[in-house]
Amino acid sequence: MCLSTVYARYGNEQKVLMNDVARIEAEDNGFWFIDLFGRKEFFGGDIESIDLVDGHQIIMQARNPVEL
Repeated sequence: MCLSTVYARYGNEQKVLMNDVARIEAEDNGFWFIDLFGRKEFFGGDIESIDLVDGHQIIMQARNPVEL
C-alpha cells in the first residue's frame, strides 16, 4: 500500500502536515487530506508538486507563514 506524506512549504520553511494520506479532496480554496484511519485535516493552499513514485510526497505551497 502506498500512502503519502503531505508537506507545507513557505519560502525556505517546510513542515509535515500529515502522514499516511490515502485520499485528497479539493474544496474551494484548499484541500482535505484524509489518512488511512479516516482522520481529516484541511489545508488552505496550492499544490506545488506530487511525487507518487519516489518518496510519496505531496508539497503544498502555503499562502502565508501562519499556516506553517
